[in-house]
Amino acid sequence: MSSPLSSKSELSWLTLGAIVLLQSVSVPSSLFPAFCIMLGKKFSISQVQVVNLIAAVETGKLFECFPTAAANHLPPWAILLIGLLLGTVGHGVQYLDVAENTEPSYWKMLLLCLLAGHSVCWIQTYCYVSALTKFNKNKNIAVLTSCYASLGRQVYASLIEGIQGNIEFQNLSTYLLLTCIVPASVGLVVVLIVGRSIHAEHTETDVFPIAFSLAVAAGVYAMLGNTVQPIKNMSSQLQVITLTLVIILPIAVPLVKAAHWLAMVRWRAKITPQLPCVVATENSDSIVRVDGLNEEAGEDGQREGVEVDEGMEKVGNVELGDEHGVKNLVMSLNFWLFFLVNACGPMLGVVYVYNLPRISESYGYYETQSLLAVFAASGFCGRIFSVLIEEYKRRGSSTLSKPASIVIMMIPMSVSFFLLINSSKTSLYISTGIVGACSGAIRETTTFKIAELFGPQNSVVNQNIILTNIPIGTLLFGHLDAINYKAGADGNDGICKGFECHHKTFILWGSISAVGIILSLILHLRTRKFYSSG
Repeated sequence: MSSPLSSKSELSWLTLGAIVLLQSVSVPSSLFPAFCIMLGKKFSISQVQVVNLIAAVETGKLFECFPTAAANHLPPWAILLIGLLLGTVGHGVQYLDVAENTEPSYWKMLLLCLLAGHSVCWIQTYCYVSALTKFNKNKNIAVLTSCYASLGRQVYASLIEGIQGNIEFQNLSTYLLLTCIVPASVGLVVVLIVGRSIHAEHTETDVFPIAFSLAVAAGVYAMLGNTVQPIKNMSSQLQVITLTLVIILPIAVPLVKAAHWLAMVRWRAKITPQLPCVVATENSDSIVRVDGLNEEAGEDGQREGVEVDEGMEKVGNVELGDEHGVKNLVMSLNFWLFFLVNACGPMLGVVYVYNLPRISESYGYYETQSLLAVFAASGFCGRIFSVLIEEYKRRGSSTLSKPASIVIMMIPMSVSFFLLINSSKTSLYISTGIVGACSGAIRETTTFKIAELFGPQNSVVNQNIILTNIPIGTLLFGHLDAINYKAGADGNDGICKGFECHHKTFILWGSISAVGIILSLILHLRTRKFYSSG
C-alpha cells in the first residue's frame, strides 16, 4: 500500500487548496469602492471621475480573450506570471504615487486601473486551467474555485486592520502595498505547488460533494465572521489565520486520508496478510464511475444527446446550442434578451456595491466595511449555489432550466431595491445581502448558460460581449447617482445627508430590475423547448 500523499489524486487536492487561496487574494473587488472614494478625497477627484476609475477596472476585466488565447500557446506558469506582473504594475505605481504624496495625472490613474482590472483575467484563467487539468472528470470543480474570489474582501480587510489598526483606509498606501505583495507571494508559491503536481490528475469521480462542502464551510465562516460577536472580537491576526485555514481546507483532504492510511497500515500489521485489501475495491469502483461520467459529458463540456427541435429559433442556419459567431450572435433575439437580463441583474449588483460606501454614509451609518463584507459573503454563497444547481442538472437530478432559475433570482433582487427606500439599518443590511446573493448567482449562471445556448467554442468572447453592460452601466448609473447626490448636497460641503440622496436612484434600480423579471421570463419561454429536450 503506497502512501496517499504520493498519489496523483492527493496531489490534486493540494493543488486545489493552492488555487482557491490564489483566487481569494487576487480579486479584492469589494474593497475597491471604499478605496476609490478615499483616493478621490486624497487627490480631490470628483464623484464622476471616481465612477470613471471604477468603470476602467471593469473594462479591464472584459479582455479575457487574450489570456484564453495565450493559454493555448504558453505554459500555465507564464499565464500566471503575466497576470501578477500586470497587477503589480497597476497597483504598484499607484502605491508609489500615494506613498510619495505625488498627485498623478487622471489619465495615468485610468490606465493603471485598467491594468489592475485586466490582471484579474490572467490570474483567473490560470486558476481555471489548472483546476480543469487536475479535476477534468468534473468541470464544475474548476468553476467552483472561481467563486472564492468573492472572499478577497475578508482577507484584505483583516490584513489591513492588523497593520494599521482599522479598516477605514486612512492609509491608502497600506492597501496598495498589500495588493502588490500578497498576490505575487501567493502566486509564486502556487506555481511551485502546481508545478510539483503537473502530472497529477485526480482519478476519483465523486469529488464535487467534498469540494462543495468545503466551499460552504468557507461561506458560512465568512458570514459568521461579520455577525457573530466572538469571531468579531478576535484579533485581526487570528482572523487572518483562521480565514486562511478555512479557505485552504481542501489541503486537509489528503491529510485526513493520510491519517486513515496510517491507521490501515497499523491494522494490517496485526492481521493475516492474506486478508483482502479494501482500497483496491474502492479504486475499481472509482474506475467504473469515471466511465459513467464520460458518457454523460463530452470532452468539450457540451451536453451530449441534446437535440434541437425544429420549432426553436434559428439565425440563418444556426440553432440554439450551435456555435454562434459574432454575426450570428448579434442577430439573435435570444442574445439581446440575455444581454438585457444581465444588464437588469448582475450589472445593477456591481453598480450597487460600488455606490454602497456613499449610500451608507448618506444614511448616517458608518459601517461601510460590514456592509461590504455582507455583500461579498452573500455573493460567494450565491455563486456556489449556482454551481450546485449546475451539478445537480449534470447528474440529471434537477429539471429547473437556467432561464427559469434567473427568473426566480430576479424577483427578490427587485424587491430588495425598493426595500432600500425604507431608510432603516435593518433594511440596508437585508437588501445588501439579497442583492449580493442574487447578482452573484445570476452572474455565475451566465457562464454556464452562454456555452449552452450559443456554443462552448466561442463562449469566452460571447461572455465578454454580454459583460460589456457592466462598465457601460457603471458609467451610466454611476453618473445618474452622482447627479442626484450632488443635487442633495448643495450648501453642505458636497456631502449629502438624508433619505433624499439616493431615493430616486433606488426607485430607478428597482424598476429596471422589475423589467429584468419580465425579460427573463420571456427568455425562459423562448428557450424552454431547448432545455426540455436535454
